[in-house]
Amino acid sequence: MGDSSLRNKYGLTFGLADGNRKLKAFYDPVSEKPPLSTIEIRQALTTGDFADLFIYDHAFDELIKRYNTASQEFSFDLGERRDGTCLIRTTTDNLEARLTISRPWGGTKVTVQLVMQTIKERGIVTGVLVAKIEEAVSAGEVTELLIARGIPPEPGVDGELVSFVPEIRNRESRFDENEVVDFRDLGEIISVTAGTPLMRRIPPVPGKPGENILGKEIPPPPVKNVEFAPNLSGTAYAPDDPNLLLAAIDGQPVLVTGGVTVEPVIKLKNIDLSTGNLTFKGTIDVAGDVTAGMTVKATGDIIIGGVVEAATVEADGNIEVRGGIIGQGETKTEAEGHDHETARIRAKGTVSALFVESAFVEAGDTIEVHGFAMQSDLLAGNRIIVGDGGSGKGSIIGGSCQAVTLVQAATLGSRAGVHTLVSVGADPHVKGKLSTVKLKLQEKERELEEIGKKLDYLMSVTASQRQLMEIGSKLDCASSAIPNEDQLNRTREAKEKLVTAISELAGEKKRLQKRLERVAEAQITAGKAVLSGVIISIGNQSLQIVDDLTGSTTFKIEDNSIVAAQ
Repeated sequence: MGDSSLRNKYGLTFGLADGNRKLKAFYDPVSEKPPLSTIEIRQALTTGDFADLFIYDHAFDELIKRYNTASQEFSFDLGERRDGTCLIRTTTDNLEARLTISRPWGGTKVTVQLVMQTIKERGIVTGVLVAKIEEAVSAGEVTELLIARGIPPEPGVDGELVSFVPEIRNRESRFDENEVVDFRDLGEIISVTAGTPLMRRIPPVPGKPGENILGKEIPPPPVKNVEFAPNLSGTAYAPDDPNLLLAAIDGQPVLVTGGVTVEPVIKLKNIDLSTGNLTFKGTIDVAGDVTAGMTVKATGDIIIGGVVEAATVEADGNIEVRGGIIGQGETKTEAEGHDHETARIRAKGTVSALFVESAFVEAGDTIEVHGFAMQSDLLAGNRIIVGDGGSGKGSIIGGSCQAVTLVQAATLGSRAGVHTLVSVGADPHVKGKLSTVKLKLQEKERELEEIGKKLDYLMSVTASQRQLMEIGSKLDCASSAIPNEDQLNRTREAKEKLVTAISELAGEKKRLQKRLERVAEAQITAGKAVLSGVIISIGNQSLQIVDDLTGSTTFKIEDNSIVAAQ
């Protein structure tokens, strides 16, 4: 098929070749060659019913160049007939499939039947949006249209233990009308009577499974079950409700992991030679003093109304000393051994005292000293507060103070330049765990990318291609390359396991980062002055104070260095 006017005038004709797929231009030399433009070529193609064919880039320009220089006949490829195509992409979790249709260029249009066949070959069996597919085919061309949607799983609700005695530990000093703290009045110790409800267990509610577009069930995220811890002393379950915990005796309720215990309280005037050393499973309330050389241990709290001399006091809960803590000599480390002249205070919760001198004090949470800490070693798993905010009082003089997140006082050091170490910083165990989790997460993500490529390849092999490959296998040609259903299933299962593993690692990474972010904000604050002789340590960085700093000063880490903000 050709255009006679171009043939007579220009010597050009156009036609289809190679099974009516290729559009060619044919040139027969003419005696006088008039100039040829793109307009004449387009008009000729339209006249010859070739306008719908795909034209190669720069084909018209190249044809004109050949025409202008040709003295002999030639043929030239201008374009081709192209069928419409459809491509289906599934998300990594197989919850969605999206369709892209390209329009034909003189070829066969994409049909609903072709799209449905492609869907079948991809293994999509659930959630197919047929109406959307029909609309897309009618439009002739779409990009990333949602055509199949699975059902995501519905998360459940974790089990929970709900306490009926909140803020058991939160007893705080009280201010009078003159804003003066009465350190003797810390409020009453919370107590309960037998039969008092303490805690309720709320069972978990399981989620609902979903279904992906491949017809496979998606299990809901697991829910956490919680149970009461065994052997919760001083408690019993309600006769008609095993999820309700009651007090079995009169005493002090104490929140523990997995429940509440009720501890009886022992009250003494003093602890001295007349009472002997004391170890008690519960809370100890001492109205007076703990004298030098005595040892006091409790599984609950220890409340001391007077002073602690060079004694040892240990509690699994909190220690409150409404007087002061005072030793009779220099403090020693654990490695150096104990003596009877050093006051040693250790609590898994909070330690509070009026003042601390020549003592070793360790708290799992917070150390609160209302007056001063002198020539003492203080170690806290959270923070150390010396002084009452706004009073301008509260000094750390000599010794060492080490906390994870915060050390706060009015004055650090003394005018005499006494060596004083003040330290905060990160938990190295958290950093190590985070590095390990990050490496595992990167490895799993690489594995997921590789297995995704493999799965895409296996699923892209159409039924006709498999048939051709099977024919090839009969001729002993590449038979090992033929994918089968077992390969596809194994690959899909491996991918799903990787997705689950990555989700768990990402959650662990987030939890560790939150713990590290808390430590990254660690700081040391002095409200009035930081004096020479003080060494500031944050993480693995240290700063020795040579010249006195007056005014409010906060030390923290910026760009891996200690900075002082005033």
